[in-house]
Amino acid sequence: MLGTDTDVDASFLEIGTKAADIAAELWSGLGGDGEALSRLTFVGSGNLLCPFPVMDVAAASFGVAGLAVSELLAAAGMDAPTVMVDRRQATTWFDFPLAPSRFLDVVEEHGIHQKWMVEFQTLDDRWIRIQATYPSLRRRMLSALELPMSAGPEHVQRAIGALTADEAETRLVAAGAAAAVARTIDEWDRHPQGMAVAKESIADVRGTLPGGFAWRPTAGRPLLGLRVLDMTRVVAAPMATRFLASLGAEVLRIDRPGSDEVSLIGVHDVSLGKRWAVLDARSTEGRNDLRELIASTDVIVHGYRPGALDDLGLDADARATLRRGLVDVTLNAYGWTGPWSDRRGFDTLVQFSSGIADEISRWAGADPGRRLPINALGHHVDASRPRHMPVEALDFGTGYQMAAAALLGLVRRMKSGVGSYTRLSLARTARVVVDHAMEPADPTFRLPDDSAPVTEEIYGMGGRPTRRLAQPLVVDEVPMFWDRPAELPGSSMPVWSSPRPDSAESGPRA
Repeated sequence: MLGTDTDVDASFLEIGTKAADIAAELWSGLGGDGEALSRLTFVGSGNLLCPFPVMDVAAASFGVAGLAVSELLAAAGMDAPTVMVDRRQATTWFDFPLAPSRFLDVVEEHGIHQKWMVEFQTLDDRWIRIQATYPSLRRRMLSALELPMSAGPEHVQRAIGALTADEAETRLVAAGAAAAVARTIDEWDRHPQGMAVAKESIADVRGTLPGGFAWRPTAGRPLLGLRVLDMTRVVAAPMATRFLASLGAEVLRIDRPGSDEVSLIGVHDVSLGKRWAVLDARSTEGRNDLRELIASTDVIVHGYRPGALDDLGLDADARATLRRGLVDVTLNAYGWTGPWSDRRGFDTLVQFSSGIADEISRWAGADPGRRLPINALGHHVDASRPRHMPVEALDFGTGYQMAAAALLGLVRRMKSGVGSYTRLSLARTARVVVDHAMEPADPTFRLPDDSAPVTEEIYGMGGRPTRRLAQPLVVDEVPMFWDRPAELPGSSMPVWSSPRPDSAESGPRA
């Protein structure tokens, strides 16, 4: 098995920063060479008012993605560039609305505070979080609670209030809804799923079939000519593919016609630098087209529910056979072993399950005069119920770890010719967050950060003017930018934009 732990350069650890410690742990878990850590530095002072190192997780996640870029160039015989991350700017990129666009005409409403992203109190005075912003998830929730589609959150509260937490969670999950009861950290540590996740590595990396590839990195634009097939859902995995696009990769996202995200997202930061097509893989023609796309890509990044691709006859072995040497990266919510390995989940739900939300409430309640939790709008909120971290660090952190995993997969392929299959999870990132819990020494940083550096250039996003947050990550002599603006779902065809001189490949062409 690839990706075993490596020794960490002691001189790196002498820096003594929490970001450096977390980066070392993530890098080791991804299978990175410990010597590379000497090329990584962090800047930016302050902390968020939170008992978990949100800023350092953000910075470390960007850091390992940047180190992976450096390693890729080194593997191609180029000088390995240094990497620097600004902790404050990295945290701002983890904030909602999704970075980096900042609209100039109207202040964007914060999407995380929608009425169907909410927690409900149960009969036994516990709390359960339900993610029902998508119509499909809302239908399942309402069906499980025997409520009409016209029901609102107040009707859901009455139904949930008649059930114990365990009853509500069991009923909702069985119906395919997305829900999680708030547990303490100790309860999660004793839970069969919590124990399973604690035994998992940050990234499970497995070698797959070798294959010949003509692609090589390009100085200054490392991923130019690389093909990335994007089969993702918000938020983690799209951040990975967007990062790869910023390095020059051709990223083709495909979705089912009429899916929740196709119907709801529109022109959005998640699709910066990408082409976005629709394809119905449930049809014979669509499934054949998908197989051809997999057979002609370099990298596939996917975040569908566990088993979704297997149901199409495209499990990991089938994908590796279709494209020998394929770099295959995926994630799920609750880890890859244990009784919840196939459970639907989102960042906020995993925070509830893993004890993060409960701990923030408990921590704040111990000193309510000073420790009122701060939400991502920068507003103080009461601690009478479980509260999330100020940013969705599990989503964003795992997303940039996925980008690093894809780049390290390319490094392995260049060195040995083998493909790879890498699995990560939100729950494993939550384990890192909990393991590094701390009292913030300098809780002076607040979100939103109105002083965050932005570009001088003005861009368009769905017909509206924007500036973009400056990059928090600097890889020496590797500018990161997007060649394409964000586009509406279905704006592109499910084909690659141009052929490549790779005689070993097959697949559809534009």
